[in-house]
Amino acid sequence: MIRSRALLAVATLALTAGLCACGKSGNSTKTQMQAPKPSASLTQDRRETIFLDATAQHLCAVQSQVYTDPSAMASAYASRPVYTDLTAAQVDALQQRVISDPAFADRLTRRIQATCGTAR
Repeated sequence: MIRSRALLAVATLALTAGLCACGKSGNSTKTQMQAPKPSASLTQDRRETIFLDATAQHLCAVQSQVYTDPSAMASAYASRPVYTDLTAAQVDALQQRVISDPAFADRLTRRIQATCGTAR
């Protein structure tokens, strides 16, 4: 239970930081969102799955690294992963849902746990 809350807190902070940092960098590294393909045909459920999977993978990758510089760690958490087939507006809306919708935030927490593993 405590680990779930900690993961949720990290995910929420990272996504909030990502909202604030969105569009402020001209850097085109692989952590930046790539030009999306048209996603009008994707169902809401599929868009949510893409978002949850990419966010969980991103947060697990950041969490697995050792950072000696706190600003590098903050930057890594704040960087936006690639959300294949989602537009920036769709990602922004889903990030807002993580903050405002407890059930959706819980889904993200469970996805992070499944992706990162619970053994430590």
